Amino acid sequence: MPVWGQVISAHQVADLVAYIRAGLPSVPGATPAPVITGQGPAVEGALLYQRYGCVNCHGPNGLGGVPNPQSPDKAIPALSGADFFKEFNTDEKIIEIIRTGSVLGRAPIVSMPHWGGIIPDSQLRALVAYIKTLKTG
Repeated sequence: MPVWGQVISAHQVADLVAYIRAGLPSVPGATPAPVITGQGPAVEGALLYQRYGCVNCHGPNGLGGVPNPQSPDKAIPALSGADFFKEFNTDEKIIEIIRTGSVLGRAPIVSMPHWGGIIPDSQLRALVAYIKTLKTG
C-alpha cells in the first residue's frame, strides 16, 4: 500500500478506519465464492486469498468490480474470466503480477500492492492454484 502520511489528515484516517471496519458493501448479483474442499494448494490458496486481503478488492469470487476511481476502468479488475486468463495464461505471469503489483510495460495510475518479498514462493503457487479455480466466462 502506498504511504499516505503527509497526504491525508488524521480526520481522514479516522474516516477511512471507520469505513474499513464497516466492511465493503455486497455486490448486487454476485455469486458466492466457490467452495474449495479437501487438501492441496488450491485449499491453501483460498485461505491465503483471505489472509492477504485479496478478497477485499477482487471479491470472494474474483470478479473484481470494486470501485477504484483512479484506475483506467474505474474498478478493480477481475481475477477470473476469459480476459484475465488470456492475458495471464501461465502461472508465472500470475505470480509476476502478484509480486510487482502492476503489469510490466504499463504504468497504472494506482496499482495493487506489490507482494514480492512478502509472500513466499510456495504461497504464491498456492494462490495461483486457487485463482485458477475461479476461471469463469
